[in-house]
Amino acid sequence: PPLPPFASPPPPPPSPSALSQCTALPSPPARAANRRSAGLSMMLAGNLADNWVPDELVKACESCSLKFTFLNRRHHCRFCGHIFCKKCSKTRVALPDEYGYEGPQRVCFACVPIIEGRMRGTGKRRAPGTKRVEPRERQTKDTGVDDMVMLSKIDEKSIVDNLKKRHGCNLIYTYIGHVLISVNPFKPIPDLYSQRTLLDYRGKYPYEMAPHVYALAETMHRLLMSEAESQCVIISGESGAGKTEASKLIMQYIAAVSGRGEDVTRVKDIILDSNPLLEAFGNAKTVRNNNSSRFGKYMEIQFNAAGDPVGGRINNYLLEKSRVVYQHQDERNFHIFYQLLSGISNDLMDEYGVRGSPTPDQFHYLNQSGCYRVDRIDDLNDFNDTVNAMDTMNITTEEQKEIFRFCFAILFLGNIEFNQNEKDESFVSNQDALQTFAHLIRVDPKAAERSLTHRTITTGMGGRGSVYAVPQPIAGAMYSRDALAKSMYSRLFDWIIARVNESMFCEAYNSIVIGVLDIYGFEIFKNNGFEQFCINYVNEKLQQIFIELTLKAEQDEYEREQIQWEHIDYFNNKICCDLIEGKRPMGILTLLDDVCNFPKGDDEKFLAKMSDQFATHAHWTGAGAGALAFTINHYAGDVMYNAEGFVDKNKDLLYDDLVLLAQASQSQFIQQLFPDETGSKKRPTTAGHKIKSSIAELVKALSKCSPHYVRCIKPNNNKAADQFDYQLVEHQARYLALLENVRVRRAGYAYRHPYEKFYFRYRVCSKKTWPSWSGDAKTATEHILNDSQIDPELFRYGVSKIFIRQPEIVFMLEEKREQALYSYAVKIQEFFLVYIGANNYFYQIRVEGNEFVKGKKERRRKSLERPYRVDYIEFKENNIVQSIVERYGDECIEFGDNCLTFDSKAIPHRRVLVLTNEAVYILGVAPRKPPGLKKGEKFDINMVNEFYYGLYRRIALTDIQHISASALADDYLVFHVINQHATVVELRRKTEFFAVLQRQKAVTVNFGNSISFSCKLPKGKKAANQEVSLQFSKSDGGDSKVVLAGKGMWTVAVPSGMPPSSEPIIEQKKATVQKMQMTQAVSPRGAPSSTASAPRGGGGARATSPRPSPGGRGGGRGATSPRPTSQRPTRGG
Repeated sequence: PPLPPFASPPPPPPSPSALSQCTALPSPPARAANRRSAGLSMMLAGNLADNWVPDELVKACESCSLKFTFLNRRHHCRFCGHIFCKKCSKTRVALPDEYGYEGPQRVCFACVPIIEGRMRGTGKRRAPGTKRVEPRERQTKDTGVDDMVMLSKIDEKSIVDNLKKRHGCNLIYTYIGHVLISVNPFKPIPDLYSQRTLLDYRGKYPYEMAPHVYALAETMHRLLMSEAESQCVIISGESGAGKTEASKLIMQYIAAVSGRGEDVTRVKDIILDSNPLLEAFGNAKTVRNNNSSRFGKYMEIQFNAAGDPVGGRINNYLLEKSRVVYQHQDERNFHIFYQLLSGISNDLMDEYGVRGSPTPDQFHYLNQSGCYRVDRIDDLNDFNDTVNAMDTMNITTEEQKEIFRFCFAILFLGNIEFNQNEKDESFVSNQDALQTFAHLIRVDPKAAERSLTHRTITTGMGGRGSVYAVPQPIAGAMYSRDALAKSMYSRLFDWIIARVNESMFCEAYNSIVIGVLDIYGFEIFKNNGFEQFCINYVNEKLQQIFIELTLKAEQDEYEREQIQWEHIDYFNNKICCDLIEGKRPMGILTLLDDVCNFPKGDDEKFLAKMSDQFATHAHWTGAGAGALAFTINHYAGDVMYNAEGFVDKNKDLLYDDLVLLAQASQSQFIQQLFPDETGSKKRPTTAGHKIKSSIAELVKALSKCSPHYVRCIKPNNNKAADQFDYQLVEHQARYLALLENVRVRRAGYAYRHPYEKFYFRYRVCSKKTWPSWSGDAKTATEHILNDSQIDPELFRYGVSKIFIRQPEIVFMLEEKREQALYSYAVKIQEFFLVYIGANNYFYQIRVEGNEFVKGKKERRRKSLERPYRVDYIEFKENNIVQSIVERYGDECIEFGDNCLTFDSKAIPHRRVLVLTNEAVYILGVAPRKPPGLKKGEKFDINMVNEFYYGLYRRIALTDIQHISASALADDYLVFHVINQHATVVELRRKTEFFAVLQRQKAVTVNFGNSISFSCKLPKGKKAANQEVSLQFSKSDGGDSKVVLAGKGMWTVAVPSGMPPSSEPIIEQKKATVQKMQMTQAVSPRGAPSSTASAPRGGGGARATSPRPSPGGRGGGRGATSPRPTSQRPTRGG
């Protein structure tokens, strides 16, 4: 097809003389791999090899004429082969599977409608796995920038405008350097989280793909492997901004890219199934979020040296216990209660003694808000998921029955009502609810009533003390009832967390971890109480961590390292954190604990003490005389708190009468939930003290990890799709400090590391520092950067660290390092395959192959004595071949060689045969013509070293009925496939192929000089297949070529060979390997690790499995290599 029209005409193709005069450096192997990858689409779309332009000769974009630099990189269009800049090309355009690409590719804007028109013009459905290519009008729409560091104008309006543009195009993810911004779309977006999308991000660097939470998860997993350092992600934002969904997607990605061993699979199942279980017991509908997390969760996933999860632990914070007994209008209690009423079986209801089919409106703890159903939440299906998750956690059936029984007990406890006599002594007025509650927890009903309506008080000390059972008024009885319900549910939730941790327990205490923090976001309601105060305090601490690590710490480091820097002002919320948690002077929580220590301390005294202490504080304001409220100026805005209930909720008391009632239960399950020691004079720990302690432990755990950030933004308060509230988003962007983050990132350096670590990681990138170096680390760093030809303006030398401005520079160094390491690994592997061990692989393959054909087929002398090496197409370094194979699963390539296949007219076609442990692949191959040739001009194919590949046929080993071969000295094989046409192959190294094939599957091979098979006919014929008879005959003048003798008759004249009984002389090669101490490659104890940090927000290589460069310096994403786990050595290795 003709070239697509360009915005400006492309430059004329270079002449041969121009090629000879070109002084550009030769392309590195990675860039050559890119061109091989991109050429595949041209080969299958038409013969466009003439139009493929070598990137060394193009100095500017062929559309807008923008000159190429190190940062403005070249991008080949995968359809027309010409070179464009990033702005003139489009990413993530899906091409049909037969093009041989793994995932969407980059094409120029002009080719997009041509690709779509070609698909429509065929009148056929698109190939499996392809996506609809968007119209050009959609492609050219202003979608904002992927990274807001690249905004031309830096202010709040530009940031919000960019988020609005991307939200309108369903692009919900945006970067600020290494920080990921996520805008909740409130709707499903097609293919955003599909399995294909997940695989697209596997093994990719952040700059190779569009912003996505999968890219952040891949970066975390890569750094975990390459740095051997723990990673964590802090997910923050308002309630309803999508924090829980982000945490689930991160865990889903980590589970998907990990190994497949039995123990690993078990841990992954627990990690994934913990989500529905904890959501059932810890999430609820609020006015802002239909699935709001009402507790904080920090999940640590432990990994082994191979990068596979082996265990984990969950720490929970601030369960909103008050929701059990009360919900605001249009809210719900925890999901589990509604799931239970929807999914519980009648048999269990009878066993529990619950009559009829109760509904939520019949329970006081569920009917206060008037909300029972939630859009897009199916309580019945969710209940089934919860039960399955319990099975995964090894929670037995009996324990599950006890859990559900306990939940019903809480519901019936809430239905207990009280009345009082003339002495103001309360009693239970509805005995049915009391009887059912007592039956469910297996206690005496009278004991239950006494525990709820009386309070035991002890006076005096020792033998002089007296014990009194004081009757409670109605208010006291209701307080006891609700306190017992909250305590029961809280203890049940803690028990479930403990069982999940028990299921994930791993004794590898020194293992590295990935931590995922998901804690409910900042909340501002009409009535804000103690719970909202605690929640917002935690969010203040998280905001402080973000400021300390991204803004303050970064600027402080520049000053220490004497890097020129213009200070950027930002709001530091430490003053607000000190207001809440301070000790000297006392903060609000310390003051609250002090009030709780006095017997007559109440909410009025607490408010009075705050007024005296904080009257002049800039972030605290009283509500005035007579109002039991106060206001705190948080980083996210002013919040007025109702002080009523602060003292009681902070005391968090559960009377001994209620503890003794639970301990008297005949259920061992309930007894273990209440191990409390009653009668103790020790002052109980307050809720505020517990919160401060747990948050301090959380901050300590986060400080041990390399942090990553997801800042979630809610576009509107109506939970509506395609609605963007500008003022609401602007407010969130302001208190999340996005503007300051952009300024610091734009003026700062993306990567900084000590010279020792930098040298140890990248020493292979310079011949001056590898294989030996005796100088200091700073000088070695200078050699590495100079030899890599990096612009000096893009890095700075500090006192003890190197600072690099752009992460792309580090990505380039990583690719260069991986290439070097991979080449070393291949050489070592090949050496071991040939020389090492009594049973080395190639020796065994040669013995097995010759034994297999001995006495069955004549041999050629050259074939008989040749060495074996399995890989004749360099599949270990061929990213395209590997990506084609990887589409069908985690298969291992065992053999690869060039071959010929034959069509129905016996015409040969050049192909590549690849054998894996699962299938035989026949790949189409075409040479890349040398640049500068005119159309139709011939060239020497032996001088070509680059080819285009595409999948011609895949034959699963289980589908091979048998293979036929002649008994003469020829190279023909016929693959007979069950219920399909056969394939005729001329394969020179057939004996070696037989040996490797038999190791994968015992396929039958028939030897005979007359072979009948079914041949596929071209399209348009009446019949799909044709029966063919292939006859072999011995002839001294034969040329071993297939001749079409007639319809359905092929003949081959084969010259005489050596007798079938011939045996080669096979000598085993041996070599001695001595272990030597490496003085440079292994760092001494106390010295920096041999792995160094990657740039903040991406980069880093998997040192455990070196691989070819993922895309090269100029290539784009077409030849991105598959995940290293699939690039394994041969079986013999």
